[in-house]
Amino acid sequence: MTKKFLSLLGLALLLLAATSCQKLQARDNLSKGIKAFKDAKYDRAAEYFSTANKLDPDLTNAELYLATAYAQQAQFLDPSMTTEDSQKFANNAITTFESVLKKDTKNASAVAGLAGLYQNLKNFEKSKEYYVKQTELEPSNAVPYYAIASTDWIRIRDKTHPLTDEEKASAAEEGLSYVDKALERNPSYQDAMTYKNLLLREKAAITKDPAEAKRLVEEANIWFQKALDQRQKDSEKKATTPTG
Repeated sequence: MTKKFLSLLGLALLLLAATSCQKLQARDNLSKGIKAFKDAKYDRAAEYFSTANKLDPDLTNAELYLATAYAQQAQFLDPSMTTEDSQKFANNAITTFESVLKKDTKNASAVAGLAGLYQNLKNFEKSKEYYVKQTELEPSNAVPYYAIASTDWIRIRDKTHPLTDEEKASAAEEGLSYVDKALERNPSYQDAMTYKNLLLREKAAITKDPAEAKRLVEEANIWFQKALDQRQKDSEKKATTPTG
């Protein structure tokens, strides 16, 4: 009995050592992948992240980085993501982000990654669906609120899928509602200020009342100036912030 117990204990220790070794190798590949990613060597980075993920499927960061590397490859090949090779990498990124969500339905990074990918692919409904989900997961984060507003503006301006004036008005109203939520959470959000200016101008362009259109343009001008002022403040702050 003692010999059998010792044999089983020895086997368990060997398995534990092998598992620990695999986890160390996974983290080593993750580190190498991050370095390659920072050097914009996305194909090499994807290889490291894929290896890390196979060695340790529970290493969520490896899978997230792998999806992000695929997304970067798609954009590198074609920023509009319309070519076959670019879409192949985009689909790989989507599949990998979805794999993360199957394991962790509340992973905000995977949700944000999918939202951004679908926006680049001009699948605006799916994009908005994931950005809304991100606001639910991160209600204090201004970025997804701003992203919905920017998506609405892109929809209004998209010539390949033109909207009716009624649809434009609805998109502008929704965008302004979300950009205000972004500014509530971050009053110095320069990008949100810029899109409030742009959405107000789109709303003015389809407003039939000349007086109301004039008022909207004047309000847009105010936000345009606010965005310029904030950009200047941000530049000055960046210039005076120590690096390293």
